[in-house]
Amino acid sequence: MLTVYHLALEDQGIDLEYDQFRAALPSTIDLKLQPDGYYATVETTGPDDSDAQQLIDRELDRIFFLTNVRLCAVACPTIGTVELKLVVRVLGGIPRGTCPQQWTDHLALQLRLWAMAVDSTDPYVRILLFFQIIELSYPTDTSDKTAYPKYNGAFLHPRTEAKLLRHLVAHAGNATTHQTRKYLEFLGLPPCLSNLVHPDWRRVISKKVAHVEAQAHSVLKSALQPFSMDLSQIKETD
Repeated sequence: MLTVYHLALEDQGIDLEYDQFRAALPSTIDLKLQPDGYYATVETTGPDDSDAQQLIDRELDRIFFLTNVRLCAVACPTIGTVELKLVVRVLGGIPRGTCPQQWTDHLALQLRLWAMAVDSTDPYVRILLFFQIIELSYPTDTSDKTAYPKYNGAFLHPRTEAKLLRHLVAHAGNATTHQTRKYLEFLGLPPCLSNLVHPDWRRVISKKVAHVEAQAHSVLKSALQPFSMDLSQIKETD
């Protein structure tokens, strides 16, 4: 079954280099460049195209993570192919050497969570989504002392700090565990979770969003590392 999608750009002033884009896609997705943009033909083995949208969406989530260029796949009513050779302007280009992704059980979801997180302007939502990316790659039991070394007021493991920040914004009430109380003390906040009435709460927690984002980015970087990902080509975001 073949399904054709028009890959619409949110910012029409940004283009991807065609050869690099095509090389990054699996053999089941054929990319064409037409005067009005990119078209991707997705090949599926099922009787209908129910899997096609998921297959193209996960690839576009990966491209967004690599380049900061967001594409939206819109299904076309009919299949058509036009072969054109055009020169396109590179802005936020796909790193050279990027090849088709070997997908793991969680990677597609992690990339979708990343796309949702960077779109959000709410610092608490961003922390929740970024930590979910981390949690999918590490034990779901966040009391695991190997993945999340216990904080006793001295050494604070970066992943443990990300876990504690998620805990602070995901729950309410008084802090009951020793390490949560010690971390709130470290932040200069009272021992109360989701304490939005405290005048310094939003300011202090908002400054920590970048930390959880960095840990989530590290998780995704490791997942994509075998495919020659060059982080220097990723555009900075506010």
